[in-house]
Amino acid sequence: MKNEIDDYIKNIINSAPSEEMYLEAVRDVFKDLIKEYIRKRINEDDELKNQIAEVLEEFMEAKIKEYDSIAKMAKITAKIGILSAPKGIKEEAINDFMNTFKNEIDEIIKRTL
Repeated sequence: MKNEIDDYIKNIINSAPSEEMYLEAVRDVFKDLIKEYIRKRINEDDELKNQIAEVLEEFMEAKIKEYDSIAKMAKITAKIGILSAPKGIKEEAINDFMNTFKNEIDEIIKRTL
């Protein structure tokens, strides 16, 4: 009987949420409160809102330029690879390269729409 009670109590304790879970939940609540506070402050200040909009626009432009540069580097790398490839492989490599980037470009376009 004593073992049954001990097992029952252990099962209750083991099924209870851990201390870490409570701490994580409290952190999430604090994050939400901080976000709410920051949003309130931002909404009260039109100049700050405009500055944030400008910064976000600049950030997006920079990201687009970054992706453009990566695409240009890939193009140059592919060109170097094709120039250095044996003649018999060039046509196959070009077709594979075009198909690969066509699929990736299609995927990028689908994600942005």
